[in-house]
Order: sequence, then structure tokens, then C-alpha cells
Amino acid sequence: MIYHVVLLNDIQKSLKELIKYFEAINDVSLKVVDSLEVFQEYIEENKVHLIVANSQCQTIDPLSVCQSIRSSSTLHFLPFLYLSKKDDAKGIKRAYEIGVTECINTPFNLDELLIRMRSHILSYQTLKKCLIQNERLAIIVATDSLTKVSNRMHLQTILFQSVKEHKRYDRVFSIIYFQISDIQKINAIYGFSKGDKLLKDVAQAVLKNLRHSDIVARWSGSDFIIFLPKSNVQDADLLVKKLNGQLLKEDFLKTFNTRLTYGVTQVRKDDTMYSLVERANKALLHSIQNRQIYTSFL
Repeated sequence: MIYHVVLLNDIQKSLKELIKYFEAINDVSLKVVDSLEVFQEYIEENKVHLIVANSQCQTIDPLSVCQSIRSSSTLHFLPFLYLSKKDDAKGIKRAYEIGVTECINTPFNLDELLIRMRSHILSYQTLKKCLIQNERLAIIVATDSLTKVSNRMHLQTILFQSVKEHKRYDRVFSIIYFQISDIQKINAIYGFSKGDKLLKDVAQAVLKNLRHSDIVARWSGSDFIIFLPKSNVQDADLLVKKLNGQLLKEDFLKTFNTRLTYGVTQVRKDDTMYSLVERANKALLHSIQNRQIYTSFL
């Protein structure tokens, strides 16, 4: 594997021995950068494993570069080595405060520097693997195993936080509680595998018709809830009409001669997560009892 290392150094003939030393190493590709423009272009186009910066740069401010990296979501943990003067205690202190991984005082031993670089690169790669695994685990924990949309626990967390934010910041949102009719009858006649496939097909079809910020979750059995941030009850009503129109065209509903029924509501100041969901469920039950497509309760 080739490790890509960027050296921030805009002083000609400076660090010549270091550059020559690393150019002779087979598994390290050293890119000397003498301007911010070149740095930005290179880091956008290449997978960088480590940055080394000459503290004596004249036109590049290495600490500003470090600060920018630490504020980036994708490069936040990228190791950043700072080659500093031994007697510059104030500069070294500031460098660590900004987020430099390690300050290495000049003069330095090149073999020792290489060992430190490899150690930081290894730590960085290990950390990235852990973060990727954690992200995958978080997705698994938040996803309904059958339908592949969000699960009840994940949505409960979102609703709980959103109700708190509504009380504090008056951030409006709405929810749509919907149910697939006759799922038990479908399971009994066609088998659970067909019923499970219907649940999957409905969930994925609903997901395709939502905004990126909206969330659909399986609440229980054939019951689902759609969370609509920054949406009032009128917005939710419009979505129900649009969504139902799209779903009625799908073969998976026609095959089983079934339909969806909806209950719509908007968050109120006195709401808890439980009262909000209960009101949406009551609206759904009202729709079922009165043979309506949907009902809105404020």
C-alpha cells in the first residue's frame, strides 16, 4: 500500500534532506505543496494519510490549514505533524490548542520521524475502520430488519427530541400514521411470506415518495409512521393525497385488493411524544371506522 503524505513547505531549498529521504521510500508518496490552491486541489483529488507542515512557511499558514481540517467532517481525524523550532514554546502551545497531532522539534532524526509518521498513519487507519463499523452498527440498530426503513426505537428518539425542540424553538412538524388494511387476512390466505413482501413493498414505495429529510418507520405490525419536519398539518394532508394516489397505482396493492388508511396530526405545545402518536392513531381509527382515506386531528 502507498501512503500519501503532504508536506506544506513554501521555502525553496528548505527541508531538502527530508524530501530526498522520503522520495527514496517505496511505500510513501510525498507531495510537496507550496500554496493553498495546490493543497486544496491535491487533497480533493487524492486520498491523503498524513500532513506534515513546516512551521516556517511564509505564504501558507499551517495552523490555519490545520484548523480547517479539524472543522471538516471528512478530514477531522487526519494526522497533522508540525515541524517547529524547539525554543518556540508559545507557537507549540498554540499548535496543540488548534489541533496539531504532534509537534516535532528541529533538528530531528529522519528515521525517528518516519517511525512517528507510520505510527500516526496506522492509528488513523484503525480509527477510520472503527468509525465505519460504528456507522454500520448505528444503521443496523435504527433499521427495521424486515422493511429496511427506520424502526420504532429510532423514530421514538427523533419524536422525543423534536417535541422538546418544538416547545423551546416553536419548530413545527407533523406525523402521518398509516396502516395496511387486512394484513392478517392476507397472511392467512396467501402465507406470511407474501404478507412480509407486501410490507416491504409498501415501505419502500412510501420511502421513494418522501423528501430526504422525512422519515418513515415501521411502528408495529402493519402500522407505520411518517415524520415530516418543518411541515404543518396542511402540508401533511397534501402529502397523503399525493402518496395515496401513487400507491394505488402499484400492483402489490391491487394483487391483494387492499389499501392504506391514514391519520394525520401536527405537534402542539402541550404534546408529549406519546400524546402526539396517540392523537395520530385516533385519527387513523376515525378514518377506518368512517371508511375514509385519511383524517386530520389538530
